Amino acid sequence: MLREKIILRLCPTEEETAELLSKVLNGNRLASEALAKVVHQDVAFTDPTLDSAEITIPQDILGVWVDPIDSTYQYIKGSADIKSNHGIFPSGLQCVTILIGVYDIQTGVPLMGVINQPFVSQDLNTLRWKGQCYWGLSYMGTNIYSHQPPISKRNGSEPRSQLTEDASSEAESSHHFSAVISTSEKETIKAALSRVCGDRIFRAAGAGYKSLCVVQGLVDIYIFSEDTTFKWDSCAAHAILRAMGGGMVDFKECLDRNPETGLDLPQLVYHVENKGTSGVDRWANKGGLIAYRSSKQLETFLSLLIQNLAPADTCP
Repeated sequence: MLREKIILRLCPTEEETAELLSKVLNGNRLASEALAKVVHQDVAFTDPTLDSAEITIPQDILGVWVDPIDSTYQYIKGSADIKSNHGIFPSGLQCVTILIGVYDIQTGVPLMGVINQPFVSQDLNTLRWKGQCYWGLSYMGTNIYSHQPPISKRNGSEPRSQLTEDASSEAESSHHFSAVISTSEKETIKAALSRVCGDRIFRAAGAGYKSLCVVQGLVDIYIFSEDTTFKWDSCAAHAILRAMGGGMVDFKECLDRNPETGLDLPQLVYHVENKGTSGVDRWANKGGLIAYRSSKQLETFLSLLIQNLAPADTCP
């Protein structure tokens, strides 16, 4: 019925949920029953690393950010035939992620994160998709995260070499960094990155997916200078990266920071609204962001990036 208001909810029984869904799906019983069956089933998730951990976190200090479908446009478009570039997909269903981030409501520090990538690979015979789930926990000195298969097994590509901590400055300036960026990134940032990373710059859709590329070790850095990502986009990956020894920082604050002061890197926090804003902008990452796996590596990267962002010297 036109203009009928329908409130979707999980009903006590599968049959009741299917009946409610059929109203939204214009009487499509087959689809309604299939969806109801999925949401009512019990899901058992086990992981040896997580099962062996004994950690108690008070529930009353926890806040949660959820993005049920990140990279919505790619999900709607449904492209399944996009080719990857060194294991990184510029677009397509592989860029779709489901993000759950848990943070401390008193400090804003991300504590736990889950990234579900539902469309990793497709069986060409059945056309069914296989997904992959990534998680991380960082709390009171305990840092654990999900075991990841080798990169070559995940996407059929050769693992990308990473910059080691004892690499010389000469090697660092020879394009040994890799970065993933948005297709809408500013030209000034792209130009500076090209001088730091050479041809090791990759473009991809979805903030969640680009962050996941850092988690997976496909790139060293995810950088975004604009203010159009939000707390629900970054919290999950930030928690996982913290557990791995990395993090996610405010891009603009990094540019203004003097590393010689010894101040900590300006990590994103998740409990404070942006002053003077309204609507979703209250929870935007206003200064942009940089996701990374190694603090030492980030410091070197920032030093090179800032040098290349500085205006060129002009002759009198």
